[in-house]
Amino acid sequence: MDGYTLVKSEIASFIGTPEAKWDARTAEDVASSIRRGIEAVVHCGLHQWSFLRPTYRLTTSANQRTYTLPLDFEQFITNICFDGDNYQYPSITQLPAGRLMQMYAEYAETGVPTNYALETASHDGATPQHQQLVLHPTPDGTYSLAGTYQVGPIRDLSTLRPYFPGGPEHRELFIASCLAQAESKFLDVKGEKYDRFETALAAAIALDHRKQPRNLGQMGGGRGRGRNDYRNKLSTTYLGGTGA
Repeated sequence: MDGYTLVKSEIASFIGTPEAKWDARTAEDVASSIRRGIEAVVHCGLHQWSFLRPTYRLTTSANQRTYTLPLDFEQFITNICFDGDNYQYPSITQLPAGRLMQMYAEYAETGVPTNYALETASHDGATPQHQQLVLHPTPDGTYSLAGTYQVGPIRDLSTLRPYFPGGPEHRELFIASCLAQAESKFLDVKGEKYDRFETALAAAIALDHRKQPRNLGQMGGGRGRGRNDYRNKLSTTYLGGTGA
């Protein structure tokens, strides 16, 4: 059973009303509980989840310099490295978009990419807005690239996207969080469901700590500072994709 179906079933059992009998207000409150439950885990303020730092992989094409990034992309937290047979090339470092445009005006030939910039794609309101990766020089062939990025916006669950982030091992944590939010929404208390969520959160954080590497590389002269430390280009590696 997918996460969306399961969490709605659990909330229905908690409030004592099957989903088929929910009125519009109840359905709205359940949706709000699920949304807030996801946020309470993702932005708990206690831990940077490893599953929110996936690896994005792409293969370049000759004469193509712009590539669409995943919809949940916020920022690369490592340099972009050459992967597989291309490992011998130096990593690709970020420059401001304006500087990359200037370099392209000065040197528009193709070659092995050495720098990249991030640009926001134009938005017509009909489709989700993406960020774009722009490479320089423009690739002269096929290269395999990989870079770790920070996940930004978290999508709500729906029948089309019914799975919680983090995979099956974190499903019960998210359900516990959603039930805690439902308890607060429907009963206006922080009771048994909230206590269970806090216990599940502490256990999940401990498990995620054990999964992460002990040495995260150069920290830019200081200790890691959680979610926003990507701004110091922390070196650290769900696979990223290009789908909306």
